[in-house]
Amino acid sequence: MFRRSARPARPDFQHSVVHAVLGELTPRGARGGRVQMHRSIWGLHLPPNRLAGSVLLALALTAVMVLLRESIATLWSTELLWWLTRLELSGRFTAVAEHGHLPFQIATPVVTLFVSAPQTTTLMFNAIGVVAVWWLAGMLPDVARPGCYLLRFAAIIHGAAVLFFWIWPASFPHSVNEHVGNGLQQCWALMLLAPWIHLCTYYLFAVTWGQRIALTALTWAYLFLLAPLLLALHALVLHAWGLLAMPLLHLLFGVMVAIIGFVAIYGWAMSWANARLQSTPIP
Repeated sequence: MFRRSARPARPDFQHSVVHAVLGELTPRGARGGRVQMHRSIWGLHLPPNRLAGSVLLALALTAVMVLLRESIATLWSTELLWWLTRLELSGRFTAVAEHGHLPFQIATPVVTLFVSAPQTTTLMFNAIGVVAVWWLAGMLPDVARPGCYLLRFAAIIHGAAVLFFWIWPASFPHSVNEHVGNGLQQCWALMLLAPWIHLCTYYLFAVTWGQRIALTALTWAYLFLLAPLLLALHALVLHAWGLLAMPLLHLLFGVMVAIIGFVAIYGWAMSWANARLQSTPIP
């Protein structure tokens, strides 16, 4: 008599067991604890009424900003000229506004500083300083690697400016008035675009209408306060160091400062929306 062998398990049963075991192991980390799903891969429930309402909110906020354009231009011009007068910079300043060539650009004051191209001695010392900053940046420890990259990026910009003024000292195409005017225009453009940037990055999430308006309002307040103070500081640096400092101010300490604050406020606003709020259907 032959004994009957055990019946093999069905393939679909084996597959379900393996799938269950792997499914249990997948969300666990190296120490055995469960790894929570990151918020970047959450599913976003986007009702049509939330999308339509967000677009209407962006349009309304943009209309408010356009209506306030002349008032903002006047306040910026008044504060900037007040600072330039108190700093006792040599030049001519007038509140007569220069309107931009494109639609919705803001009017800017006329700022003329008495600055000149750098002398040969100044260029030589700046070249030595660029080499020293590049070398010292490489001496930073690994934990300060981002600072190393930032310092070397600044050294490249300033080194290129030193080389330009060394070879073509009379061909620099920009003036202090253009620098100040363009800086104000860039901050104004960020204020005008803020509702639409927030529409794509914040309004579509399940946050309240008050939080949406608060984020844009805080961003506007930051840019409104920053613009005249930042450009007054630029004028002071240009008056002290001359046109040689303009490329570094424009590329690294101009609109970049405004963008960093813009992103920082957005990151803070994202902390307002916790997991419970994200799962709550808000129209």
